[in-house]
Amino acid sequence: MRVKIRDITRAGLDVIDQAMPAELDLLEDFINPEKPIVVQGRFQRVDDFVIAKVKVTYVADTVCARCLDPIEGEVAIPLDLDVEVTPGVEFIDLGARVREEVLMAYVPGTLCRPDCKGICQGCGAYLNTEPCECDKPKKE
Repeated sequence: MRVKIRDITRAGLDVIDQAMPAELDLLEDFINPEKPIVVQGRFQRVDDFVIAKVKVTYVADTVCARCLDPIEGEVAIPLDLDVEVTPGVEFIDLGARVREEVLMAYVPGTLCRPDCKGICQGCGAYLNTEPCECDKPKKE
């Protein structure tokens, strides 16, 4: 995920790039390893800086924190970049920044739906579709 600095002008450069999670050392259990992470945005040269508005998208693949049902869905992360152009540097390497943003955007405790009731800790009933079968008082 690199952008050639010499290709970026004042008029701008539209960029679409992708990498598999393993290429960015993103082997986390909340990312689908079979689907690419996509970076799409516009880069512009302003004097000795490159500014960019970018969207990073990936497919989340995790389980509900309450009922353990699988959850898969696309996640989009907006990213603004402001990079000083250093003489002798030919590329802007987005890999480390994209990796960092994906990790920081992850929210542990994801639910399959807001009203998920989870699994009864006593009898193991799947409370979204089954009643509790134990005498244990239900948590509200």
